[in-house]
Amino acid sequence: MAFVSMVIVFLLIAAVILGVLLIAGLSLLIVGIVRKSNKKNIGKKSPVVCIVTGAVLLALPVITAVGLGIWGISSAVGNTFKRTKYECVPDRWRNERVMDYQAEDEIVDALLTSADSGDREAFGRNFTPELQRKEDFEETVNAFFAVCPKGFSNCEKSNESSGGSGSYNAGHNVRTDSVHFNTTLDGNWYYISIEFCYENTDEPDKVGVTDFKIMNLEAAAVFFDEYYRDTDYASDVYLLCGIKSPDEVSARLIDSRPFLWTPTDTRKLTADELRDLLRENSRLDAPALSAQLGEPNAFCKYEFSNGYDYYYELADRNGLPCYAYICTDSPFGEIVSACISTPYAFDFDYALLDDGNGE
Repeated sequence: MAFVSMVIVFLLIAAVILGVLLIAGLSLLIVGIVRKSNKKNIGKKSPVVCIVTGAVLLALPVITAVGLGIWGISSAVGNTFKRTKYECVPDRWRNERVMDYQAEDEIVDALLTSADSGDREAFGRNFTPELQRKEDFEETVNAFFAVCPKGFSNCEKSNESSGGSGSYNAGHNVRTDSVHFNTTLDGNWYYISIEFCYENTDEPDKVGVTDFKIMNLEAAAVFFDEYYRDTDYASDVYLLCGIKSPDEVSARLIDSRPFLWTPTDTRKLTADELRDLLRENSRLDAPALSAQLGEPNAFCKYEFSNGYDYYYELADRNGLPCYAYICTDSPFGEIVSACISTPYAFDFDYALLDDGNGE
């Protein structure tokens, strides 16, 4: 980022200098022409000096602009010609330097477009040559296409996140990135995750997609239930389209995240009723509280977290499903934090643990 900032500052300074030269040159040229046309200045050298000086100063920015224009056109034509020879997005990465956000947009479009068109060959070329040489690669791609719904390339992304890493050692560069987002297709929620390497100067066979997963709500709930406990879960699965039916798995979306769901017969408290209970009970296993809440509908314990996360279904609020999130410091222990959530986001404007003043 510092290097990019320095380049921008340099370009701005250069633009200011060229602008000053352009204005000064044009001004001197006009003054010289006006003076030369005046009969009083016939035979004087000053008008000619102004014209020559102005022309020289004017020529510098003009020549620079023309040169940059020719360079830009030739570069664009050259890049267009080169890209026609690329068979896939990673081919471009191996031959041109790209920014992380460019790589993200390119690979998302390439994968989803080829998946929608059913072009398995184009789809497969986006993965690293290293993966393409695996014995099960073709079989894995076929299994993916056998169940993957069509239409993701036209869907809108939500809750998008990305993150990458890079190592730089005297030109021996390795840059990786990942992008994750949710989307809706035909009224069904899906989670899409892509991990890829977009630069590896020493090992170009490792440039390309290294992991691609599409999962519907139920499949994602199963996946993340395992992943939260063990972040190495399914690390050897590089391509997956996970589709499970509600008959197989009970799942709910809370704060745009999928959770395995256990229905209970306990009466659904309102958010206000739960807040009143939490004012008097600081532990989740307090009899007065647990009797009203019943068993949690969902639970999550992250591998590297000390907190225990419990989710309970509440009565609908403002026309939307409502869930209580309660985090404790031990199993059903002291309550560390609590708030409510819709299927799509936490409602931080409504405090479950407050000073008793209400909303």
